[in-house]
Amino acid sequence: MPDAPSPAVSDTAGSPARAPRRGGRAHRAAALAGAACLTVLLATGCSAAGGGNGTAHVNATASSSAASALAPAAPDRVTIPAIGVDAPLDAVGLDDRGVMREPDIAKPDAAAWYDQGPTPGEAGAAAIVGHMDTPRAPRAVFFRLKELTKDARIEVHREDGTTAVFAVDGIETFKKDAFPTDKVYGDTSGRPELRLITCGGTLTKDRHWDSDVVVFAHLTGKA
Repeated sequence: MPDAPSPAVSDTAGSPARAPRRGGRAHRAAALAGAACLTVLLATGCSAAGGGNGTAHVNATASSSAASALAPAAPDRVTIPAIGVDAPLDAVGLDDRGVMREPDIAKPDAAAWYDQGPTPGEAGAAAIVGHMDTPRAPRAVFFRLKELTKDARIEVHREDGTTAVFAVDGIETFKKDAFPTDKVYGDTSGRPELRLITCGGTLTKDRHWDSDVVVFAHLTGKA
């Protein structure tokens, strides 16, 4: 669906892409899938206060062992035991320009689900974004995201009482000006998948990270 671009995060360099506005459940489940022509730029909210970057990542590979999709239910918490994340989830939508709002910089220990896309566990690529650092928090919620390894467990608690359990397929770092939108948000062939996104790469002269770190994961079941 090349005419249904997925989110671009505001406060970035370059022209923001338009993102889909909320429709019915079927629209939302497909909103981030198959969007071949959009631009996704995460990031200047991650202005470096310290920390490092990571460029050695496991390449993402689609899994053939994904569990069946779950019914829609908004998420309220994400837990990643391997890197010590146990964080509440806010929701981020779109601003008046159709650009994804960045996570609340005043809440560096919280992440945010993009609520115009699938809920985690639904078919398609759900997205959760979080800061790596902020001016006042050298280690924000996704500071250690780049340390995840293949098959690491991600748990997303949902408001219906279920927990969607995901396994990491891989992690990759992409330059913001060459973000492979279709690879990250493209067609999952009906598989329920998850993307965790934060900043990374190297610092620009204005103290912002020049890349996005993306974790690719697939649903393995529910708890």
